[in-house]
Amino acid sequence: MSIKPIDFQMVIPKTSEVSKIYNDDVNKNQAIQQQQQTASQTKIDNNLKQVVNRENVQNGRVKEKQEKDNSRQNEKKKKRQNKDDDRPTIDIRV
Repeated sequence: MSIKPIDFQMVIPKTSEVSKIYNDDVNKNQAIQQQQQTASQTKIDNNLKQVVNRENVQNGRVKEKQEKDNSRQNEKKKKRQNKDDDRPTIDIRV
């Protein structure tokens, strides 16, 4: 397709409009990307400054204490069973 001189008169002024639209689109995309990056960086900074939740640490301590108590109770049960087993039995036949 060849461009005639008359077409140049219409095309040349439109090139500046097209380039402006293209530049606006590129700038808009860059601005959106920069905003997203800034938002994610502030979120990361807030997470770093925030105090870490201590529930897990406290639950761990409680679990350790419960395990110790359970092991002590199991030992006591075993001792009781051993004492019961050591008692002499008397068989009486009539």
